[in-house]
Amino acid sequence: ALSASFFIGCGKEVVASELHGWTLQSSLLLAGLPALLYATQGVLTYLGYQHTDSVTFNGLNQTKTLSAALWCFLLMGKRQSVVQMVALTILLFSTLLFQGTLSFSSLFHTANEGGEKEDVEHTRPHTSISKGIIPCLGAAFISGLAGALSQKGVQMAGGKGRNAYLYTLELGLYSSISLLISMFATKNGRKSLREEGSIFRYWTPFSLIPVTVRALGGVLTALVHKHAGATRKGFALILGLVMTGVTQSVVERERLSMDELLAMGLVILSSYLHLCYPPLAV
Repeated sequence: ALSASFFIGCGKEVVASELHGWTLQSSLLLAGLPALLYATQGVLTYLGYQHTDSVTFNGLNQTKTLSAALWCFLLMGKRQSVVQMVALTILLFSTLLFQGTLSFSSLFHTANEGGEKEDVEHTRPHTSISKGIIPCLGAAFISGLAGALSQKGVQMAGGKGRNAYLYTLELGLYSSISLLISMFATKNGRKSLREEGSIFRYWTPFSLIPVTVRALGGVLTALVHKHAGATRKGFALILGLVMTGVTQSVVERERLSMDELLAMGLVILSSYLHLCYPPLAV
């Protein structure tokens, strides 16, 4: 509904122009396929989260930006300069540093007498390769593919690209259909419905707040895909992670650690390098 209101608000001429030549086939190809991929990514991410420790999960999950850069190159010919590839590596390192997967101090010190390291390993849940690592990598791989397809749809479809609001409307519709099918067509989905009694059983008026925020986030994501691209969206997501950490630190009056401060500096550095050193025109 939110994306539909934005689309209608573009004016009659824009709406008529975008709907001229619209077909269900093109819509399914441009938005239906990414919606299915995003739904598959969610399932794989949940499966991977259940069967990996937090350190492994966070590390593998942050390869999404690298996957997006790869798929943008394969599908759209969007090359990355050497400096931009270095920036992507720095971004990955900074994310792992900020989330605690890596520690700056551990780069310069060996494990504390070996015993502490063994204790840490014993406290982590068992990590399964087939049910944990492979689904995590698959989710990151699919995320990059879905992002690249979305970017191609809003930038290149029909020569001028799809309207971002219309694309969000289509993507939301197909995602909802995928979700409903998974709920009613699977055994676990039907079991959950029987146990809960209704999809909206525990909803309150305040439940609309996160729904609206997520919907607005979907609209903004489509705009980012259209005007910046899936790779730079990864930079925005990491910057959002950093802003969340800073805000939480201010609200809870806790000092940021040295690793978090270093990660913030690396995010800024990687963003600067990626924006200012694009590949040379051939």
